[in-house]
Amino acid sequence: MKAVEVKDLFWRYPAFVGEMNPWVLKGLSLEVEKGEFLGITGPSGAGKTTLCYFLAGILPHETKLPGGTMADYVKGEVDVLGEVVTRLDGGKLVGKGALAPRVGLIMQDPENQFLRMSVLHEVAFGLQMMQLPPEEIEKRAREGLEAAGLGYLWPVAELLHPLELSGGQKQRVAIAAFLAMRPDLLILDEPTSDLDPVGKREVVETVRALKDNYDLTVILVEHMPEAMLEFADRVALLDDGQIVEVERPRKFYSNVKLAMEKGVRLPDLARVADAVNIRPIPLTVEEGLKVLVPRVDTVVTPAIPKRDGPMIITTENVWFHYPDGTLALRGVSMDVREGDYMALLGRNGSGKTTLAKIFNGIYAPEKGKAEILGQDATKKEVRRQLARKVGYVFQNPTHQLFTRKVYEEIAYALRNLELDHEEIDRRVHSVLEAVNLEDKIEEDPMFLGKGQQQRLAVACVLAMQPSVLIVDEPTTGQDYRMTESIMDLIDELHQAGTTILIITHDMTVVAEHCQQATVLHEGQIIFTGSVRELFSDEEVLDKAFLEPPQSAKLSIAARRQRPDFPNLLNVQEWINALRSGSPGAGELKKA
Repeated sequence: MKAVEVKDLFWRYPAFVGEMNPWVLKGLSLEVEKGEFLGITGPSGAGKTTLCYFLAGILPHETKLPGGTMADYVKGEVDVLGEVVTRLDGGKLVGKGALAPRVGLIMQDPENQFLRMSVLHEVAFGLQMMQLPPEEIEKRAREGLEAAGLGYLWPVAELLHPLELSGGQKQRVAIAAFLAMRPDLLILDEPTSDLDPVGKREVVETVRALKDNYDLTVILVEHMPEAMLEFADRVALLDDGQIVEVERPRKFYSNVKLAMEKGVRLPDLARVADAVNIRPIPLTVEEGLKVLVPRVDTVVTPAIPKRDGPMIITTENVWFHYPDGTLALRGVSMDVREGDYMALLGRNGSGKTTLAKIFNGIYAPEKGKAEILGQDATKKEVRRQLARKVGYVFQNPTHQLFTRKVYEEIAYALRNLELDHEEIDRRVHSVLEAVNLEDKIEEDPMFLGKGQQQRLAVACVLAMQPSVLIVDEPTTGQDYRMTESIMDLIDELHQAGTTILIITHDMTVVAEHCQQATVLHEGQIIFTGSVRELFSDEEVLDKAFLEPPQSAKLSIAARRQRPDFPNLLNVQEWINALRSGSPGAGELKKA
């Protein structure tokens, strides 16, 4: 039985001024079997979120059109769970529209779904709409929180506002609310993009277990190949509004040429094997031990970069409470040197963002010392000026976007720096080209997708050319090509002398770009050192719930068998080692 049938679907978003927008979906057809776990991946802007909205019945039923007929905007048919959700009949829109609670949609940004004033009432809201008995509501709400990894919040769930939670916790609450309703079809649009590595695995494992236990049909939009390989029954590639390919995960990710062409993120080992023409393509660490490790001789591990720049950020015994009483930092002492390229790592809620906001002057330490660029950041007059030299890109881009045009969003801060018109125009176009948003220069930022908003937020701060750049999750929701584009731009700034601090859950970004790492756990620093040292310290990784990237995992596994095996950190080092017998030979793309 088919749970989903999409037949020759076309869609374009309304344009309220000027010409009609181009088609976003272009004759898309897709079938999903009842009880299947289907993964959907593809480049940013391909139409993945739009497809999710159609499957949930939000589009086009909840859309106001500025003019013309419905046929000018939508064609085709969408059937879900045996019912017509969307179809044109004689030019008139028919169909059930939203099928909640039988169909649940978890969006990229959980804040867009919150309706109530406490975590408990948020999770219970859908259950109340289903008119379940109070005892059943309480039982399912608790089960939903536990399934989403938030069982520890149950004692205070009625007192916590969802917006008081970290980004990852917010996403788990949204997931818990739908899991509690036990839908027949659960659609997840990049639900783990804000979660730490272990959290990503826990959520997808939970969804897979619920699928098996309740015969749930799951559609997961995701960029991470590890989750697809382990949990999906099939993977669909959506590109330019069409389904290009649907295959079993192993066959899908073995097609390296197509994946690279379409900007699909591949397992690290697939990239390594393809670069040195090794077949069959290994997709797991176990396969890498058999196929790749025997081909690497005992060689010298690349050297750890020296930190010899002057100290530009120093904190000593910094403590910070939020107004609700949450203790975010507990005696943090750390140093950042000029020229550092540092990752700030840790679980959701470990204190990373709080510490970064102290560096930027957004927050003041409750107690302790903080000296930023030679100035005392405990003083209000110093903090007011720090943003000119310490750029900060927020995790949620909507927290810093406020104008009605992309051009003006970037130009605003540049005018405050009193740059002339020619320099402002040059910088705006330069950063928009770098983040692939030149075609959106006249667009309203609020009409951009979340991934596009993230790139715009990065562009706004990059244009200011700060002395220190702090970026909070710069690659969230981005495909492989856009991730590389953003990180290459940050790399260029670092090479030009900018000190970089990146908060990220993407360990591949850490391994391929960063040189140093500081790890926080429950508001305290538990590690500071080189990235290479971090990915060799299994005790710290376990304590902080960090998972090394696949390339580093393979090195760890290889050293258990061969203690003299080199500590290869990333894809390029593996490629160099396989080509020449030494990971230090040749030019490393990212050292």
